[in-house]
Amino acid sequence: MSPYRERYRRELNDLKSLTKKMADLVNSAINKSVIALRDSNTELARDVISQDQVVDDLGQEIENLCMELLALQQPMDKELRRIIGTLNIGIDLERIGDLAVDVARVTAQSKDKIQITKLEYIPHMAEINQKMLSQSMEALMNGDADLARQVTKWDYEIDGLYVKARTKLLKIIIERPEVINE
Repeated sequence: MSPYRERYRRELNDLKSLTKKMADLVNSAINKSVIALRDSNTELARDVISQDQVVDDLGQEIENLCMELLALQQPMDKELRRIIGTLNIGIDLERIGDLAVDVARVTAQSKDKIQITKLEYIPHMAEINQKMLSQSMEALMNGDADLARQVTKWDYEIDGLYVKARTKLLKIIIERPEVINE
């Protein structure tokens, strides 16, 4: 194998490693943000917020490496799809990380204990999202398209839980408008 091709293989492995590292950080952020919300733990919430830049930087590094590989290596077929897929995963991971930070900010800015018992769907949604993330990364690492397709099944469950959570929250707000400031 030529040195040029060896470098390409190394960069593909680097891309995979960076994506795995980012996924692990995002998974941790999801977990910590929900625990912080459940326990009204502002210190843990601030920890999630402080890690946001690390996740953003990894996302940028993944994007840069993908663009470099596309421009310099001109991959074809499977490798092209893998690089573009990884680019999209990096964008999605960054967005998921931002959502975890949003949950953490709600906790960090709350003056009173948040009544998560009224929003019991949130921890379950986070749990499903973590499973989806884990399975997606496994599919990426192993190049398993069938496993990747299975992830989409959970998306419908998340959508249903979101509708239930939103409906319940709106009902609480209508019944007790004073909770808006809580």
